[in-house]
Amino acid sequence: MASIWLVLVLWIYINDTKKGIQALSCAKIHTPASMVLAGSPVSVSCSIQDDCPLTKGKNFHVAWKIDNHFAPSNLSYQESNRTYGVIIPSLPDAGAFILCAVCEEQENLDSCQIVDGVNVKVGHPPSVPKNLRCSLSLTVNPSFCCQWDPGQEMPNLPTNYTLHVFREMSKNDRYVIPRGMHSYSIPSDSLFLEMEINVTAVNIFGNATSETLKLVPLETAKFDPPEIKRIEADVFGCLNYSWSLAQSQTWLVTPLCVELRLKTMNNQLIKELVLPLWKQENKINVCDLPHGTNYSTTMRVKYNSLSKWSNWSDLKIANTLMKAPTGSLDTWLKVNDQTAQLYWKPSEDFSANGWDLSYTVESKKPKKALCVTRENHCFFNLPELVETVYLRVTNAIGSSDHTKVPVYPKRGLGSVSNLSVHPKSEASVLITWGRPASPHVTGYVLEWRPLCETPAAPLSFTLMDKNNSSTIVTGLRPYEPYEISIYPKYVDGIGHPQTLMAYSSQKAPSVAPYLNVTEISHSYIKLHWDEIPLEQRNGIIQGYTVFVWHERDKIKVIKTEQTSVEVKDLQPLTKYYALVTVHTMGGSLNGSVVTLATGKIDGIEMVLFVIPACIGLSLLVIIVVFACVGKHERVKMCLWPIIPDPANSSIKRWTDSDSLQGMPHCKEDMEPVLMYLSHFSLLDLAENKPFKSDYVKEDQWSHDIDSHDESHPSFQTCVIYDTEHDKESVPYATVVFGGPYQNHSSPPPAYVRSDSTQPLLGANNPGSPPPYENVSPSGGVSQVQHFATFLQKSTESEENEEHWDDFPMLRSLEIRNTDHI
Repeated sequence: MASIWLVLVLWIYINDTKKGIQALSCAKIHTPASMVLAGSPVSVSCSIQDDCPLTKGKNFHVAWKIDNHFAPSNLSYQESNRTYGVIIPSLPDAGAFILCAVCEEQENLDSCQIVDGVNVKVGHPPSVPKNLRCSLSLTVNPSFCCQWDPGQEMPNLPTNYTLHVFREMSKNDRYVIPRGMHSYSIPSDSLFLEMEINVTAVNIFGNATSETLKLVPLETAKFDPPEIKRIEADVFGCLNYSWSLAQSQTWLVTPLCVELRLKTMNNQLIKELVLPLWKQENKINVCDLPHGTNYSTTMRVKYNSLSKWSNWSDLKIANTLMKAPTGSLDTWLKVNDQTAQLYWKPSEDFSANGWDLSYTVESKKPKKALCVTRENHCFFNLPELVETVYLRVTNAIGSSDHTKVPVYPKRGLGSVSNLSVHPKSEASVLITWGRPASPHVTGYVLEWRPLCETPAAPLSFTLMDKNNSSTIVTGLRPYEPYEISIYPKYVDGIGHPQTLMAYSSQKAPSVAPYLNVTEISHSYIKLHWDEIPLEQRNGIIQGYTVFVWHERDKIKVIKTEQTSVEVKDLQPLTKYYALVTVHTMGGSLNGSVVTLATGKIDGIEMVLFVIPACIGLSLLVIIVVFACVGKHERVKMCLWPIIPDPANSSIKRWTDSDSLQGMPHCKEDMEPVLMYLSHFSLLDLAENKPFKSDYVKEDQWSHDIDSHDESHPSFQTCVIYDTEHDKESVPYATVVFGGPYQNHSSPPPAYVRSDSTQPLLGANNPGSPPPYENVSPSGGVSQVQHFATFLQKSTESEENEEHWDDFPMLRSLEIRNTDHI
C-alpha cells in the first residue's frame, strides 16, 4: 500500500514538470531503514545517474522535500561526485515522504524536478504491559492462567511477549507467547509454593516489562460452593453440621476457612461464625442457640485471608430442641365500656423455645378463658369488676408463666401536648410530644397502624419510660399514611390520646381531582371536586389552586383548602377553561383542563337589574325637578347669568335689582361696595347717609382693573380691597348714586375726582378719549381741580345739551325711556 502511494505521488510530481521527462530513470534514492525510532535523526542519500537528461551538460544542484515542503539547504550535503545526502533531525510521528529533486537554477526552486522518493515511517518502543493477573482453576486437572493488557500497539510494528516465572530454589521458566495473544496458561505443578511473575514486550525499537506479581497459586483460586450434608439437634440449644467441598474439589487436602451463617425463619440474623478448619474436620458444632427455633443455614469457604470467598451454599433448614416458653410479653390493653382490645409482643427477655405458639387470655375471678388465639392481639368482653387479666404462651412442650395485664379503672385522663411527627428517612419518623403537667405519669404507650392496608392491619405499639419525650419509629413504608397516637399512663388510669396522620416520605398525588360544574351563570361559575382517595394521595393535602382563563383575559388564580370554589366577575356568553392543582409537601399535580361556557342574562335577571335602576333614576329625576322648582331663580342665574350689554343699554335703565341680579353675594358686604362698569365704579348710598366727598377712597379700586377682559362692560366679582398694594392703582372716575336708579327725588349724584396725582390718561394712548374739563353748574369752565356737585335745586330740564356734549362718556350713561333688559 505504501509503494502504491509513493508511485502516485511521484506520478503527480512528474506530470507537473515542464519538460515531461521520465524522472524515474535519473536517480536512485536510498535510506538505511524504512522505519526509524521517534525523535531520532534520519539519513537519506540520492545518486544521480550519468545519463540523466536533467543534469547532462548543465549546472544543477539537488534539493530535498519532506512531504511537500523543501528542507533547509544546511541539512543537505554532497557525498561524492554524483551522490547527495540529507540528514533530517526528526520526523513527525506519522512519518513522512522524503523526495529528491534536481534543480537547474540555484535560487529558483520552481525549476526543480523530482527524480525519486522514499516513505520513512516512525516507530515507538512497546507500551508497558499493565494489569497482570493470574488465577488458579481448581478442577480435576488444575490450570494456572495469567493475562494482561498490552496497551497501544502499532499495526505495522510487530510486538512479541514473553512470560517469566520465578519460583523458589532458582527454578525459572520462560514462556514465549504466540503473536496476537495476551494470556497464557502455566502448568500447575506446584500450587502451594510462592512464585514471581512478569511479562516483557519487545519490538525493534526496545522492550518494556510489567510489574512483578508475587503470589501462591492456591491463593488465587475461588472454590466452588461447599455442600451441607446433614444437621443434627441432639442437645438443647445446639446444632451439629456435617459438610464437604464440592464434588470436583474433594481431591484437595489443605486447611481452609469456613463461614457459617444462621438466620431465623423471619430472616433475623442470629449467628455468623468464621472458623479456621482442617479438611479432615468436616463437622461443626454450634451452640448457645434459642430453644425450639427454626434456622436456615448456609456456608462458604476460602483458602486464606488473601483469597476470595466462594459463593454461598444452598440453604439448609434445622430446628433446635423445644421447651416451654420463658419470659414475659409486653402488653397494651384498650377498654371501651366492657369491650377490651389486648395487643402483645415479645419483650427483651421472652423466648418462645418452640413454634406453633398459641396465646390464652383468662381471668381468675371468675376463672374464665376470655380468648385463645395464634395472633398477637385479641378482642373480648371484659367481665364486670375484673381488675386484672392474665396472658400465657403455649407451645408443643408447655406453657409460659402468666403475664399480668392490669385493667385501669380510670380512662380519659390528661393527654400529652404538642404532638408532632418529623420524617427522618423514607422508612422512619421522629415523634415528639410535651409531657403532661401531672406528676403521676408512669410512662407512655405509642401506637401506629397503616390506614390503607386491606384487610386492616393490626396496630403496632411500643412502651416508653415516663422520662421520654421523643422516639423514632422505623419500618414504615414511604408514601403511605399512618395513624399515630400516644397515650400517657398514670398510676390508676390511661390518659386521653393525641392522634396524628403522618407520612415517612411524601410525593405528588398519583391522581388529580376532576372539576365538576355545580352551577353556572352569565357572571359566575361554581366548581366542585371530590377528594382524592387516601391510598392515592401520597402525602398530606396542603390545599388546591384553581386556574380559570380565556383567550382575552388574564388568568384568575384561586387558592383554597376546600373542595369547592365560586369564580365571580365573568363575562357572559364566553368560553372559559379551568383546571385544579392539588398540593402536598412532596409535590403538586395538575388536573385535566375543563371547558366552560357562561350563559346570557335571562329575563328574570334583566328585570331584577332594570327595576332598581329605573327606580333609582326616577328618584334622581324627582329630586332634580323639586330642586329646580324650589330654587328657580338661583338655578336660572347659575345656568343663564344676566350680563348687561353696554352697547344696547344705558345706565339710566339699570335699577338696583337689575345690576345686582347677576352678582354673587359677598359675605363681608357691610358697606356699599363698588360695582365696576367698564372703567367706572357705581356706588349706591343709602338714603339716610349724606354724601361725603371723601367717602370714596382709593383703596376701593382694584389694582387689577386693567387685567380684566375689556370686552365685558361689567365685572361679576365682588372683592374687598384693603391692602397697600391696592392703593397703587387709581380708577378713572366714580359715579355715586344716592338712591335707586329710577328714583329722581334724591339729590343728583356727585362726581368726585380722585385725589391721586397719577395721570388719568397717558399722552401715549391715542385711543383714549380727550381729557374732561371741569364745568360749573351754570355751564362755565371752572378751574377747580375736582368735579363739583350739582346744585340741589337744579332739575333735569336744566341740564342742557351743551353740558352733555362736554362729557361724551357721561352722555353714554343717559337714561333712555326703553324697556329693561
